[in-house]
Amino acid sequence: MLPARLRRLFAPDPPKNEDEPARQPESIADTRIFYPSLWDVLKVRYILQWKAYQQSLPAELVDAIVDAAEYWPSTERRMEGIKRFISKDRDQVLLKTVPLCYDRKSLEQSEISKPLPHRTLHPCRKIEFRISSHDQGHGPIRANMYESSWTWFDTEVIHAAHTKNMYANGTEQELLNNERGQERGHYAPDDDLLLPRNNKLKVNGCRVSESQDSVITWHYLDDIEPESAEAYEIERSEGRGRCTLDGRSVRELEIGDSIALWARARFPGWSNHVDYASVRIFWAV
Repeated sequence: MLPARLRRLFAPDPPKNEDEPARQPESIADTRIFYPSLWDVLKVRYILQWKAYQQSLPAELVDAIVDAAEYWPSTERRMEGIKRFISKDRDQVLLKTVPLCYDRKSLEQSEISKPLPHRTLHPCRKIEFRISSHDQGHGPIRANMYESSWTWFDTEVIHAAHTKNMYANGTEQELLNNERGQERGHYAPDDDLLLPRNNKLKVNGCRVSESQDSVITWHYLDDIEPESAEAYEIERSEGRGRCTLDGRSVRELEIGDSIALWARARFPGWSNHVDYASVRIFWAV
């Protein structure tokens, strides 16, 4: 049995609200995957360290076992609403994740909120993106469907988001400029946001009118160098940014950081149609 102080601090999660912002497409649904809560992970760590063997296990060994099993707590944020339509130069933030190692309810109730239990200064271990989207369609499809595609997705890290009054009166606040695409952007030829970059999350298939379902995983152990042949092949065959394959984005994420997921579109006639988007962040305890 867990010590009383742990039972008081980390009670089991309440039942999930079935009225979720958006339903996952079946092709990328994770309904059969068990995502342990913080409470679950703390219980397993306690059992491994103090109850599974006659002698207690070193904390370092428990860490290794938990990491090998990828038994980490996580939080998920889904795009609100049914669908999003992003027209030329009206980029939108689809969602912002809850600051790493923080609880949204605590942030809403107090300006000074303590982080949830975590391990190390950089506890993030994995980030999962699930997206169902397509462009405007119409036109010939290239042999490489991701070549010359001008609708795509980017991520932006909001550092120390837990200090920025991200939530007020139960509503998420805007932290970034022009999050809802209220104003059309203007991009010079040398602007970093004019075209998809090497650090993009992914591009849509070019001129494909049917929704494409994608699951993209960033892992802290990823080590594919951006200039490697493997990175170029993934960029060509999957439409992912080759500078996102080395795990740095996961390893460098700090406590309190939030990830904003942007949807973008460029040039006349191009549009980004997003049916579903979610981001789940895992961290070590």
